[in-house]
Amino acid sequence: MLEKYRGSSLRTMSPLEEQAHGVLTPFCFKKFQEEFGRATLYSLLGENGHEFIVKYHEETTTKKRIVFWDGETATCSCKHFEFWGILCRHILSVFLHKDCYAILFTYLPVRWSREVPQSEEAPQVLEEETLLDTPIDDIHCPPISKTKGRPKTKRLKGGKEARKVTRSCGFCKKVGHNITTCPEKENIGFVNGSQKKKISSSDIGLNPIFSLKY
Repeated sequence: MLEKYRGSSLRTMSPLEEQAHGVLTPFCFKKFQEEFGRATLYSLLGENGHEFIVKYHEETTTKKRIVFWDGETATCSCKHFEFWGILCRHILSVFLHKDCYAILFTYLPVRWSREVPQSEEAPQVLEEETLLDTPIDDIHCPPISKTKGRPKTKRLKGGKEARKVTRSCGFCKKVGHNITTCPEKENIGFVNGSQKKKISSSDIGLNPIFSLKY
């Protein structure tokens, strides 16, 4: 009997592991072995009909799991099989305690199977004449969808927006030019932030020669 398991990836001589090895893919079987190896570390605390309470044998703070198994249907409160499609350690622990040596094919899903079962019905192949006689509906352009953002049409402006604003010069407060092109700014200088009129030497009656600065 040892010759049968020599050189294989089986870790135990359990019929459950042997059945999973012959059906599941290598990746799924490796995950199954991890759950099956940890199933032996769980103890059965209580039993109420078809409900079993399973808990880790050492730690007292671990969460208890409730397993339902009636010989055909097996579910666990951890929902591992519903999420991964692989039996959890809690269900496998109940199988070991209740001497279950076969897994129903319901819990060996097709997506993890090595061989995908082929359907008995052969696919129908349409002949060329049948394809030509088949009416083809006209293909139309898809409906134009509205783009995001503000529509391109101009909106109606309000009273203040519709009124035309006239801008005036910031220096002389007149309309028609700005402070850069103001004609009254030629004889005015800015000293220390205040406006002062430029006074020439001829305005105060001095000789221009004596007003030179060295």
